[in-house]
Amino acid sequence: MPLSYKFSIALTAIIVFFSSYQYAAEQSTPAETLAVENTAPEEPKEPVEVKPEDKVEAGEAEHAFKQENPCAGQAEGDIMGPEVCADCHLDKIQTMQMSPHGVAADSRSPFGKDGCETCHGPGALHFETEGNCIISMTGRYGESVYSRNETCLGCHQSGDRMHWDASIHEAEGLACVSCHSIHTRNDVIHRTTQNEVCFKCHKDIRSETFRASSHPIRESKVVCSDCHNPHGSAGTTLLKQFTVNENCYSCHAEKRGPFLWEHQPASEDCTLCHRVHGSNHMALLNKPGPKLCQQCHIAQAGIRGGNHISNFLDYDSGSPGRNRFLVAQNCANCHSKVHGSNHPSGAALQR
Repeated sequence: MPLSYKFSIALTAIIVFFSSYQYAAEQSTPAETLAVENTAPEEPKEPVEVKPEDKVEAGEAEHAFKQENPCAGQAEGDIMGPEVCADCHLDKIQTMQMSPHGVAADSRSPFGKDGCETCHGPGALHFETEGNCIISMTGRYGESVYSRNETCLGCHQSGDRMHWDASIHEAEGLACVSCHSIHTRNDVIHRTTQNEVCFKCHKDIRSETFRASSHPIRESKVVCSDCHNPHGSAGTTLLKQFTVNENCYSCHAEKRGPFLWEHQPASEDCTLCHRVHGSNHMALLNKPGPKLCQQCHIAQAGIRGGNHISNFLDYDSGSPGRNRFLVAQNCANCHSKVHGSNHPSGAALQR
């Protein structure tokens, strides 16, 4: 290859290299310049007017922050002990110590742990803020019902309270303190006062107890918790047993059976015939006399040709008052074994 040709190729390569370098230098921008160009100009801030009441001295800055956020850092508060709580709440502590919650020798009791602060949380900030920053069971400081109930369920989760989650009372937003009084000597609802606690909400049930026929509820011989578990259950309407009949059989064991001759409504559901809280008809029946039976026994309910005429009119003669099957207006005058019979000839539930 001629020397002049090689020289031409080398010169061309040098020119291309320097041209590319100059172009790249022109297109690039220093990082400082890029940052300045992409930064939007700050809008001028309006001067903030400081009112005299807003002025805070340097030494009071921390105190001012606590006033604005009185419960900041509550979880890191220190345990003060019931002795400090007694300075303001002596009456509550004295009654608490006479209740199961106040037994210091029992490690399961709040006073067997951190005293008041077992349930109400650390009291240091409560002390410093003169009454704020504490877990209030009444929701005084905006605590949700769920968080308050969780405090109680930390100990009272098992047993009869295992179905509390998703129960009707939990879904309605009831708190434990809606029914229970914690700072009292008898913190568990007493049998003589339990019904009145329930009647605060269930006023319709209260009115039924004043009817002519009822369970002895007003006398507190039967209380709500005899049949219902207010903390939830696997059955319907908070029943303690899974079915209505099993609930009734806990007292009315003689109606359980098994019987040689069963009466299907009685073995299926007691409430098909009975109104459990109170009724204006005898034996807590839903309806009086033959009307209740005639809901199922249509063939005997006055249809022409039946063997029982259901009113006081003899369809054959047209004259009233001649029906011998309805003396005193009650089918049970003859069919007395309505819940079932073990008699060999008891198919008609008469013996």
